[in-house]
Amino acid sequence: MTPNIDLILLRAKLKEPSKSLPSISGLLRQAKQDEFQQVVITYSEDAKYVYTYFYLQQPSQVAPIRADEFLGGLTDMLVDIEISRIQFVNSINGFSYGALPNNRYAVEMDPESGWRDELFAWYDQEHLPGLASVPGCIKATRCLNLDHSPYSFAFYDLVSPEVLGCEEWLKVRHTSWSDKVRPHFTNTRRTMFKFLL
Repeated sequence: MTPNIDLILLRAKLKEPSKSLPSISGLLRQAKQDEFQQVVITYSEDAKYVYTYFYLQQPSQVAPIRADEFLGGLTDMLVDIEISRIQFVNSINGFSYGALPNNRYAVEMDPESGWRDELFAWYDQEHLPGLASVPGCIKATRCLNLDHSPYSFAFYDLVSPEVLGCEEWLKVRHTSWSDKVRPHFTNTRRTMFKFLL
């Protein structure tokens, strides 16, 4: 049975970042704005990745997606394209809910064999609510990537990248439960993105 999903995630790199970054945002929105409730485009200068979030109007069954069919001619501007179906698990409005987000911090990982249940319990019971409560965190969301590794995908909308270094954020990261489970992250990606208007 095809699972219900909440959004479609495009992960890709730009062939020519300096030339295509200014135009890719407008082209993606123009091509898809009528199909989705919201299109959110983020870019990491360090990783050179564009992550674009296509939010569905409501949870729906969606078959696996082919990049050429979904993007059409836009594939010519991108490389390393992955289009994934994403299922929300938990979403928490943060301390600064209502503020304008400037950055989205994404943490992706595959749980080590035998650690999935405890890692997800830690996320939902301690880590996600703890980070959501930090001043400067607007929203904290945990998802599952149904098509590509890493399987676990969490993202945090922030007022600025400096939130990650504040005392409150670091306190949440350095609990005894965090110290127990974090060594069992595998294939981990931590990326700070900036929202593209």
